[in-house]
Amino acid sequence: MPIRLLTACVLAATLAAGCVYVPPVAQGNYIKQSELKQLKVGMTPKQVRYLFGTPTLANPFESQVWRYVYYYKAGAHAKRKLYRLTVYFKNGKVARFKTSAPVDQAPS
Repeated sequence: MPIRLLTACVLAATLAAGCVYVPPVAQGNYIKQSELKQLKVGMTPKQVRYLFGTPTLANPFESQVWRYVYYYKAGAHAKRKLYRLTVYFKNGKVARFKTSAPVDQAPS
């Protein structure tokens, strides 16, 4: 009887090990399409911070460039999504910006 019980326990543990739940992982600044469409050349840093929050990546040697990164992975075997927004300032105003995907493909 102990061998059957041990075998059943080992089998149950093996099956349970393959059923591990991996929760979704979201990191960084979530940037909505509606917010991204409001970003315009000529905005002040205060306006940009109001829209998107504090930049994810701050470089003290490059204070005129703000980088926002959003990373999302739905589970263990899901494909990850990485979205980047870089805002360039000149004379205290947005000079230009670029995204890793078109505005209409930003998270909604």
